[in-house]
Order: sequence, then structure tokens, then C-alpha cells
Amino acid sequence: MSGSWTVFRREIDGYLGGPAFWISALLFVVTMHALFFFLGHPVGDLRLPSFWEGREASLRPLFAWLPLFFVGLAPALTMGAWAEEGRSGTEELLLTGSLRARHAVFGKFLASWTMLSVLVVCSVLPLALVVAQLGPLDWGAVAGGVVGGCLLAASCCAIGVACSALTNEQLLAFAISAAILGALWSTQMFLRVLPSELATVVASLSPYTHYLETAAAGVFDARDVLYHVLLCWIALTVNTLWVEGRRWR
Repeated sequence: MSGSWTVFRREIDGYLGGPAFWISALLFVVTMHALFFFLGHPVGDLRLPSFWEGREASLRPLFAWLPLFFVGLAPALTMGAWAEEGRSGTEELLLTGSLRARHAVFGKFLASWTMLSVLVVCSVLPLALVVAQLGPLDWGAVAGGVVGGCLLAASCCAIGVACSALTNEQLLAFAISAAILGALWSTQMFLRVLPSELATVVASLSPYTHYLETAAAGVFDARDVLYHVLLCWIALTVNTLWVEGRRWR
């Protein structure tokens, strides 16, 4: 796994070395905090009041926003994972020698997941400390929301990195992964018009169902962990096969 670690460090240096990540991180944290305090979550069936309106020591409105933000943030973090390698011609150099495609894929995925998870923690922890001073905060629910959010981030990043391998254009990679994640998120709004059996199947296939109905509400379910691990494995396997195919063209 030394190859994965090398790629991981290379990707992390790329994130931290440019202003784009820091600007995105600042906008993400500030926006999430503003929504939590002043707007709540008025989207879809999960309608929650803002902190000042509901006067409840809970971070659930914040957790409810994470899936929608991941639709744009995960593709932004992952769009250059393979697209930029192909455009600049560094992919061949990266995959020469003893470095296997699966190690490179895992290293890129791990780097994007780490950065997105750090953003989740940075948006949740300051709010949790503030809210805990204003009321009795359930720290178990906070921990469940953070862990669930990080698992959801893993699924979104795995899909985003896989989509980045489909093209050499970063904007196109962003559009493809954002469209896929947006479609998966929007299924929650259309479940009521589907037959009950079909709605159950569609809901079980959405990564957001395995977060909003459990971890976001402070409930831990081992089946959600298994689901996200399986989804990541599928996405990373497809990614590896696609990169291997590009390698021998």
C-alpha cells in the first residue's frame, strides 16, 4: 500500500497548496453556519426550523443540509483527480513502474475523502461547542451525525473520483458526478408518487436514505455502514477497471 500512500500525500499537497480549497472550505463552513442559525432546513419532507426559531439544542438542521452540499462539494474536490492527469499527460507517468492502478485510485479517493471529512468536522465542531453552551446537547447524536456524514462523504467521493476518470475535462467530470449525486439526492422528493414496493427499492439504493433517516437523526445503523462500504467498493472497482483500460490504450 506504499503506492497508495504516495499518491495520497501527493493529492493532499495539491489540495493544500492552492487557494481554491481554502476558499471553498471557508464558504462551506460559513454558509452551513448561516443556514443552521437563520434558515433551518425548509427543503423536502424533512423540514426543520433554524436554531433561533426552534430554540432546540440539536444540530439536526445542519446534518440535513450535508447531503445537498455534497452534491456540489464532492464533485468539486474530485473533478481533477483523473481528468487533470489525462489532460496534462501525467497519468502515464503516474502509472509507470510498480504503481498499480488500484493503489493510485485508492490514494486519490482517500485524499478527497479526508479533505471532505475534515470540512464536515470543521463545520460541526464549532457549532456543537456553541450550542452546548446554550442548551443540553446530545453529544451521542452529534457523534452519530459526524460519523454518518463522513460515511456519506466517502460514497460521494468514490463516485466523484470514478466520474473523473471518464473524461480529461474537469468541468465535464464535475457535471457528470454532480448530475449523478443530484439525481440520487432528488429521489427523496419523488418517492411519494411511486408504488410502495418500488419506492422502497429506490429509497434503499440512495446513499442519502442511509444517512438522513438514521445518522442525521442520531441513530446508528450497522446496515448503513455496510451500504456505504459496498457502494465505495463498487465505485472504486469500476474506477480501477476504467483506469486500467486507459492505461493500455
